[in-house]
Amino acid sequence: LPPSLARRAARAVYGSGGGSAMAATFLSSSTASRYSSSSSSTSSSSSSPPPPTSFPASSSPSSGFDGDASLPRASKPDEDQMQPWQKWINWESPFKAADDELNRLRHYFYYVNSKGRLFRARIDKAGLEGEIREARFLDRFFSNLKRNNDFSQYHPNYTFLSINLYDHYFVRCELSPIVFTDLDTEQENLTFGATLSTQFTPEELVYCNTTGALYHPVVTPKATQELNGVLSSSVAEKLVEGIEADKNGKFWLDWKGQKLPLLSEECVQP
Repeated sequence: LPPSLARRAARAVYGSGGGSAMAATFLSSSTASRYSSSSSSTSSSSSSPPPPTSFPASSSPSSGFDGDASLPRASKPDEDQMQPWQKWINWESPFKAADDELNRLRHYFYYVNSKGRLFRARIDKAGLEGEIREARFLDRFFSNLKRNNDFSQYHPNYTFLSINLYDHYFVRCELSPIVFTDLDTEQENLTFGATLSTQFTPEELVYCNTTGALYHPVVTPKATQELNGVLSSSVAEKLVEGIEADKNGKFWLDWKGQKLPLLSEECVQP
């Protein structure tokens, strides 16, 4: 596969957030044309995702969630049962936005795009409130990442959760909440967050027929939960050039002179 086409193929898949069959993704020149037609919309779609579809229909940005009994209520605890952070809250102040109550619960919402960039999000509307770039926050955020098994009221969009002390960070994503942004071929490490890394094992790469992306397992350092991270387009470019198909339609990865089978699944769960 020519390097120029490999780069376009990877960017087309990761830029548009979806792909077709593996052969069309990696080996067909139609991928390059799809890249050229979708590149203009890539930046806008990755920086401003659509609003979650699960926002309660009975609530509106001005209602303060009063119409939805399924959401947890931020009622004022008894003085002797308050946590230190709860004493900072002015419990008598009126709600000015739909997420005021969630802020009192210390429930915050984030979005991870296909490039691994982290943004503050709103649960009630489209648009993002700013990218998080501080390295210590990013490493702490992704170290504590796990599946959201305890707060089903935020499903199906916010299916991942990162907890730091009293703060609950609920996460939705374009392809996966963990995106590998660099591959050290000498040390064989994949980088995510700001400075976090995991060992790269090429035999564990999985191609997703649904999204057209390459995934690799990772165990989050503090939450110690195994998730499937996705390779960013820049990392995928390094590998796509070494992918080839045999006469039976099976795909192989050329890694440091070794020919390894490339696994594929219809749908890879992050």
